[in-house]
Order: sequence, then C-alpha cells, then structure tokens
Amino acid sequence: ISVSEDHFVKVRQIIKDLVAKLESEAGAEKSQKAFCFEEMKKAVTQRDKSQTKIEDLSAQITGKESAKAQLTEDIATLSQEIADNKKALMEATELREEESKENAKTITEASEGKEAVTSALEVLKTFYEGAAFVQRRFVPTNSDRSGNTVADVAPPIFDAEYRGSQEASKGILGILEVILSDFERTIATVTEQEGEAAEAFATFKSESEADTKIKEELVATKEGEIADIEAELTALADETKEATESHRQALDELEKLHTMCVAGEETYEERVAKRQKEIEALKEAHDMLEHWQS
Repeated sequence: ISVSEDHFVKVRQIIKDLVAKLESEAGAEKSQKAFCFEEMKKAVTQRDKSQTKIEDLSAQITGKESAKAQLTEDIATLSQEIADNKKALMEATELREEESKENAKTITEASEGKEAVTSALEVLKTFYEGAAFVQRRFVPTNSDRSGNTVADVAPPIFDAEYRGSQEASKGILGILEVILSDFERTIATVTEQEGEAAEAFATFKSESEADTKIKEELVATKEGEIADIEAELTALADETKEATESHRQALDELEKLHTMCVAGEETYEERVAKRQKEIEALKEAHDMLEHWQS
C-alpha cells in the first residue's frame, strides 16, 4: 500500500456533503422561522383586533338594548297617561253634559215659576191697587144740581163700596214677591254656576287635549327611535358575526402555526445551536482528515 495514497477522500467528501446539507437546512429553517414569525404576528394582530372589535360591538349592543328598553318603558308610561287623559276627559264630558242638562232644567223651571208668579202679581196688584184707588167723581148728564142721579138719591143697600181684603192681600203679595225673588236668585245663581262650570270644563278639555297631543307626539318620536335602534342592532349583529368569524380564523391559524413553528421537543434556538456544533465538529474532522499527513 502506498503511503502517499489519500485514504480519506471519500470520507472528506461525505463530510462536505453533510456540512452542506446541514447549512442548507439551517438556511431553510431560518427562512421558516422568519415565515413563522411574520405569520404568527399577522395572526396575533388579527386575533387581538377581532377581540377588541367584538368587545366594542358588545358594549354598543348593550348600550343600545338598554336605550331601547328605556324607550319601551317610556312609551308604556306615556301610553298609560294618554289613556288616563282620554278616560278622564270622557268622564268629565259626561258629567258636564249631565250638569248642563240639570242646570238648564233648573233655569227653565225657575223661569217658568218666575213667569207664573209675575203674572199672578200683576193680576193681584191690578185688582187690589185699583180697588184702593179713589178716582175723581164722574158727573152724569141726567143728574140734579148736586150731581146726583135717581140712583144716587135712592136708599142705599150697602153702606160702603167693596174694595177686597186689603190687609190679606198684603201678605199674599209679600209671599209672592219673596217667591219671585227666590226664582230670580236661582236663575242668576245657576246661570253663573253654569258659566263657570262650562269655562272650567273648556279649560280642562283644552289642557287635556294639548297634553295628550304632546304625549302622542313623544310616543311617535320614541317609536321612531326604537326603529332606528333595531336597525342599528341588526347591523351590529352582522358586524359581530364577522368579527367572531375573523377571531376564530385567527385562533385556527395560530394553532396551526404553533404546531408548525413552536411545538416540538426543542426550541429553534436549541436546534440552531446543536446544528452549529455538528457543523463545526464535521469541519474540524474534515480538516484533520485533509491534513493528516502534515
């Protein structure tokens, strides 16, 4: 066997090939690490943004549902107040109509009584006051020098002219005048009361109808706000669905990247260090085998 023959040519070539392979793997793994880093960064960003958006959307939904509940409660309260207003106005209208009819009846009856008493007073006053009045004596054409007729000088049948029960008439007339005054007072009082009641009812009716109108407008406004909120809630629900799907996709991607880039018995740094030591050992062995004859 020749001493100068290099017995380690093939071994050195194998070592070179192995070193080249290890260095190639190192480069590939480095590229994979960069890929993993970028992809995981993207996935984490997507996950966090989606989570933040979900939380923000949830807060918005909670706020709008609370506002909707308050509006619904307001509408219920206003609707009850409107119903109470209408009921109160209806009852007041019925009472006013009954009161007005009763007042009209009272005034009519008092007016008829007044008219009857007035007529009776006129008849009685005409009789009693006429009977008590002494008129100037009339001198007929067929009288004597003294102005007496045959009838005048005839024997008298009654010693005085009949003039009615003057004393009793005063009591009757007095009572009738009191009754007349009562009728007049009743007419005046009830007429005044009717006017005041009608005015008070008109005021109540006007205020009640105005209040009802305001409340009905508020109900319409709040119903419109609820419709707007419901539309917004629908849009927020769609956005939440999209954000939730994006969050799920980010988690799936992170799990996949974890399996590809992180999971294993050793870390990337540990693999790099071990591979580098292997490469250095192989190179050192190569140098030894290449210069073994020196």
